[in-house]
Amino acid sequence: MIFLYEDVEIYYEYYKNDKANSPPILFLHGWGGNTKSFELFRKKLLDKYNLIFLDFPPFGLSGKPSVDWTVKKYADMVERLLCLVKVDKVYIVAHSFGGRVALELASKNKNLVLKMLLTGCAGLKKRGFKTRLKIAKYKFFKVLCKLKLKNSKSLETMGSEDYKNLTPEMKKTFNNIVNYDQKYLLKEIVCPVLLFWGKRDKATPFYFTKIFKKHIKDCGVICVASGSHFAYLENPSLFFRVLESFFS
Repeated sequence: MIFLYEDVEIYYEYYKNDKANSPPILFLHGWGGNTKSFELFRKKLLDKYNLIFLDFPPFGLSGKPSVDWTVKKYADMVERLLCLVKVDKVYIVAHSFGGRVALELASKNKNLVLKMLLTGCAGLKKRGFKTRLKIAKYKFFKVLCKLKLKNSKSLETMGSEDYKNLTPEMKKTFNNIVNYDQKYLLKEIVCPVLLFWGKRDKATPFYFTKIFKKHIKDCGVICVASGSHFAYLENPSLFFRVLESFFS
């Protein structure tokens, strides 16, 4: 299905189960992912739950925004979709960037989100020395490029793979997202939150869980010792059992 949000086509899938007595589970994928990111769990859940999947633009079958977006705009888009399909209560399963959108939704609309299962959730700024050094180096090279003391193509070799693979139009959106520290929102989240996290996650380090747990009132952590940023895909059976138990 397609709906329009500010002239951008948003692809979504809504699976209704007449036997389900609980609110739908809304799946929010990570940056660069799409509705297929949770394909492993779709068939297992269809018989028990109502399910909603979507492609965040510009990924999957959704269109490309002509202006830069923010996390708040992505969250507003999701709210518009839920309003369109007449859903006023949801459970959320979110990975990485999808977690950013989930945090925004749960903190601003406390009646909408009943529970959240977040895995490798983004939303906090990494404070390590290496990260600060990379940022400083990038800003320094950016100044040199503006002064024409350095070829602008040198900037393309820096930054994350996510950033390098984006079109120029989406790079500003990416910057809006990664520079947005959502720590201030955590105290506003009142629904139960369960974190499913890989101990070896380098994209969203495991110490993030301590910050989430400290500031979110009702928050638990499941640590996957051998897991990376994609712990939910590396341990699908465990993740599925956790999901069913948490939302039952």
